[in-house]
Amino acid sequence: MFLRFRRHLPALALAVLAGACGSDSSTGLTTTQPVTLDQALAELSLPALAATGPSFVDIGGTGSLDPTRCPYSAASQSFVCAALSESGVTVNASFSLLNASGGKQSAFDQATTAAVRANTTISGTLVEAGTTLAIDGQQELTLSGLLTGPHTLNGASSIKLNGTIVDGTTSFPLDVTVTSTITNLVLPADAAPGAQVWPKSGTIVVESSGTVSGLSIGTTRLTMTFSGTSTVNLTVTGPGVSQSCKVDLAKGEPVCG
Repeated sequence: MFLRFRRHLPALALAVLAGACGSDSSTGLTTTQPVTLDQALAELSLPALAATGPSFVDIGGTGSLDPTRCPYSAASQSFVCAALSESGVTVNASFSLLNASGGKQSAFDQATTAAVRANTTISGTLVEAGTTLAIDGQQELTLSGLLTGPHTLNGASSIKLNGTIVDGTTSFPLDVTVTSTITNLVLPADAAPGAQVWPKSGTIVVESSGTVSGLSIGTTRLTMTFSGTSTVNLTVTGPGVSQSCKVDLAKGEPVCG
């Protein structure tokens, strides 16, 4: 949900800036061959993606890509969703259906739709519990392999946060940019309905840079490597930091060496 992302944004920003080694994800996703557009779109919101913090991948969840509110636009050859607005922040989303040669389609077809590409932007100024944060971000995710398997997720995002963060009794100015890159995240197939599942392979890289309280934080890079279980390898590098961790995303408990 957009509301869920909005409420957790300040805390997530703090987590990335601190070089946090973990996050949690309590729900699973079955990734059998999709027979409906709804199933394909749901795979663009894999729960494990929430572990990347404020890197924008979970903005809007699957609700922003609900086909019932995303009519087809012949001009853009894509399905343009109604905007979601709340507390000064607006999310705009659209998705395109692609055949095996990359051509755009005007309707989902189980026999010929090979991939789904989703584009999302977010902009505005969030004001909540003392926090005032200007937000400007964009994301593109592509789910491929719908015809041949395996289902594979690739994408990139960038979000700029500028304003004042309030954390309990502490407030400080923040001006940071967070980017993420998802590379060949292979989704497991034939999972039992309701089972908790995790990417079989692939990586997510999150980089943050900017200033906090007027001081440069340099560039921090987090690399998550998936191997089919909730435990992933995570490396964190940055100014004065070089650390390797194993993180159980189901529990949010890192073990760092």
